[in-house]
Amino acid sequence: MNPTLVYLNGNFVPETEACVSVFDRGFLYGDGVFETMRSYDGRIFRLWQHIRRLLESADLIGLRLSHRPEQLAEICVRLMKRNDTQDCILRLSVTRGKSTGGVGIAHVAEPTIVAFLRSPRSLPADAYSNGVSAKIVSIRRTASSSLSARMKSMNFLNNILAKAEAESGGADEAIILNQTGYVAEASTANIFFVRDNCLVTPSLKCDILAGITRSAVLELAPALGIQCEERGITPSEIVEFSECFLSSSGVELLPIRKIDGSVVGAGKPGPVYARLHEAYRDLVRKG
Repeated sequence: MNPTLVYLNGNFVPETEACVSVFDRGFLYGDGVFETMRSYDGRIFRLWQHIRRLLESADLIGLRLSHRPEQLAEICVRLMKRNDTQDCILRLSVTRGKSTGGVGIAHVAEPTIVAFLRSPRSLPADAYSNGVSAKIVSIRRTASSSLSARMKSMNFLNNILAKAEAESGGADEAIILNQTGYVAEASTANIFFVRDNCLVTPSLKCDILAGITRSAVLELAPALGIQCEERGITPSEIVEFSECFLSSSGVELLPIRKIDGSVVGAGKPGPVYARLHEAYRDLVRKG
């Protein structure tokens, strides 16, 4: 896939001509919010949930959008049609707009809205069959008292540094703890563990994002006879789990085979993961 058009403030323009002001607050301060979505066979998976979360994120930072939910959804759908694309990653970003000087927001101009497509994330061929490695990093999740975990802020420096630390330590992915030392999430994904056919994942009280894919997994599990438990998870518990996997729109469900150099379970994707991954693939294809 090689999309040539992006959406920018009301217009569909060639990606080579899509320019945002150097004074845009998204560029200057990371002052904005975004959503990353996945389309299958021309349908964006859970589009309305993404739109609702985007609007909630905007509201949490006091970013006023005149667009109705239907208009934002239409931007996404039209962008795919204009690019004649069926399977892709779609990112919809909203910044507070052009800066008038300083960090104050009282006299900021109209928001900047950008949407673009890219090919689905390319992972090594054996990532899903063998799993990837992860490392518990020293970078902590920003506390919700400082920046609400309910929103997807464009300021991703915390996640970037966590991922960089994991990679410098020879791991593929980071496991980030919250400020009180409980497992929170990965750099761009939620995390799940399995013990005795029970799915265990950090609760929303652990300063995690309420992921769209995470919610889908929690909906699928009971129908497969898999119990679910949302709670605080300490790093010392990890050795007791037989499976681990990540969830996000980009990677879908990605198994973790090793954490901090220690093998998880049998060191390969487990049966609970396999059943959930198959069910998830069926779900997204049905729309």
